[in-house]
Amino acid sequence: MKVFILITGSEFVNGLKLEKNSLFIAREAFERGLEVNGIGIVGDNLYQIQFFIKMALDKSDIVIVSGGLGGTTDDITREAIQEAIGVHLIFDKEWLEKIKSTLKQQGREITDEIKKMAKLPYGSKKIENPVGKAVGFIKVLDDVKKAIVAVPGVPSEMKPMVKKAFDLLGFKEKKKKSHIFRTFGIPELEVDELLKDIDGIILNSSPKGVDIFVTDKEPFFLENKVKVIRERIGKYIYTEDNREMEEVVGKILKEKGLTLSTAESSTGGLIVSRLINVPGSSSYVMSGIVSYSNETKTKILGVKEETLKKYGAVSEQVAKEMVEGVRKLSKTDIAVSDTGIAGPTGATEEKPLGLHYIGYSDGNKTEVHKVIFKGQRNDVRLFVSQYALNLIRINLR
Repeated sequence: MKVFILITGSEFVNGLKLEKNSLFIAREAFERGLEVNGIGIVGDNLYQIQFFIKMALDKSDIVIVSGGLGGTTDDITREAIQEAIGVHLIFDKEWLEKIKSTLKQQGREITDEIKKMAKLPYGSKKIENPVGKAVGFIKVLDDVKKAIVAVPGVPSEMKPMVKKAFDLLGFKEKKKKSHIFRTFGIPELEVDELLKDIDGIILNSSPKGVDIFVTDKEPFFLENKVKVIRERIGKYIYTEDNREMEEVVGKILKEKGLTLSTAESSTGGLIVSRLINVPGSSSYVMSGIVSYSNETKTKILGVKEETLKKYGAVSEQVAKEMVEGVRKLSKTDIAVSDTGIAGPTGATEEKPLGLHYIGYSDGNKTEVHKVIFKGQRNDVRLFVSQYALNLIRINLR
């Protein structure tokens, strides 16, 4: 069966907010053996939402609409569905009483705007909202054997309601199994070449590396695919779940009882910021110094002025002195550093945009890696932070 996902919200259309609900809904549909044949984003406009719903119903068996079920004037999904399929909206009396009871406990009066959150098309199946006031619903169109599912846009409300909707529609079992490999240090084209003989592979490349999604209906065949991929990609895999690199590195540091410090220039503290996003990181992250200026490099980290004059701030020699300086200053087991040109300015003929030197030191050895990554400024910074964290991982594994 084919599924079309429609996300409503002018904030998405106008580029004011990043839309993520479709990712969750599509994954849930995929794992239940359904084919997602399209994803649409539409602003809070009654006629545009109607148009998308009618178009989606023409090409799909199930249309899932997320957003526009709240109590504000721009929440018009119910009305758009009403107009699109020609079915009146009615109050679900049980849900309306539940809203009234909740508001009474909060010392608030119910308004017409809040009341509409208990409305659903006549003949619909209610999807109860576990945390919010807006009721969701499934309306089966018996004459054409199709269904419209409507759920709120708030992720904490949407996720359990989408799962419930699939259950109510008879898609309880997850038929397609999937496995994820998160890799860093190997280009997407090389990954594609290594895995071109394996079906059910989806690749996603970003500054954080290449994520490999592998799927199959049969667990036995999926296990075989996973084994082959693991053998071929090997050392480049940093996790086989949805964890980020900083979580993987943090776990290693914690298990080994090691401490870490960072000296950052181009990344501006991104490396240490990612590390301290992980709960419990205070046991291994000791300090992070943003040495953006040459003065900070010399006065705090102990980088020699003659080194800066001779080689420049973006150099292997400066990255080496930075990493050794911060490890000595912070008295940590391990340290990493970076210095480079994130862009869009600052490049020279000898030192192009994206050039970075990334240092690692653990007391026994110090190494500096030269890398060039071209892209938008913050993508470059993200790549460099991922590279630095990966340096820790490969040196401690």
